[in-house]
Amino acid sequence: MAWQGVLKGFREQAESFQFKTSDSLDVSGRVLGEGPPLYILNGLSATSELFCLTTWLLREHFRCVIIDYPEKATSLSQLTSSLFTVADGFGDDQFDLYAASFSTAVALEALSTDAGRIRRAVLQGAVNGVRLSFLERLATKVATILPGRMKHVPFFKAALQNNHRRWFPPIDPSRWYFLALNVGSVPLRTVARRLRMLDRRDWGQRLAGIVTPVFVISSEGESARNRDAADSFAEGIPNAKSEQIPNSGHIPFVTHPHRLVKIVKSFCLDE
Repeated sequence: MAWQGVLKGFREQAESFQFKTSDSLDVSGRVLGEGPPLYILNGLSATSELFCLTTWLLREHFRCVIIDYPEKATSLSQLTSSLFTVADGFGDDQFDLYAASFSTAVALEALSTDAGRIRRAVLQGAVNGVRLSFLERLATKVATILPGRMKHVPFFKAALQNNHRRWFPPIDPSRWYFLALNVGSVPLRTVARRLRMLDRRDWGQRLAGIVTPVFVISSEGESARNRDAADSFAEGIPNAKSEQIPNSGHIPFVTHPHRLVKIVKSFCLDE
């Protein structure tokens, strides 16, 4: 599946949308496909287009709604509000949810806020908060007002390559550049705001109250922190299942979309 052709088709066929939240923040994104609604939440540093490969495979089974968070949002509650704002805009009283990495925090906030609207949730690359040091908090605070994009951060490509490149399929090496271009386009201040939302967050005591069926996906190449979070979610959420994707890294929606889609379809469509 060549990403260039899929991205072209995604741009041509996916319809853009924009709504305004109760906080007067603009939330936008794309919608593609037919079937029951599946809402796809964005990660820490990406745009909705990074999910085009996975969405392309899901479009015949779901109406995929890929959300780009409001850039000026400063809290998880605002991002959760943006999710429900979009659902209200499309008239979806209930929907399935797929959240990757950073957005698993948004998903947990949503599941704790209005779980009745989320029929089933897939959490991949779980994040259970971070503890920023004083210098990290200071650096991210300053970064929230800086211009520039992620590609302008020193050693950006080196860090991205160190974390992800080894997990990309050799049959399509150019897919790596798709990731680098997309992540590099995200404003630095946006990523800084999102990092600060995770500081000292811990959902441990709230997991037992989640009644929605949840599928927790982890990957072989994830960090120990992510694997620990996935184990915590799988053990703490009463109605949870879990599975690890072997020979994959933190972004299977780019590197191994077929494997990921198989899990999502099986769980959400009861196949």
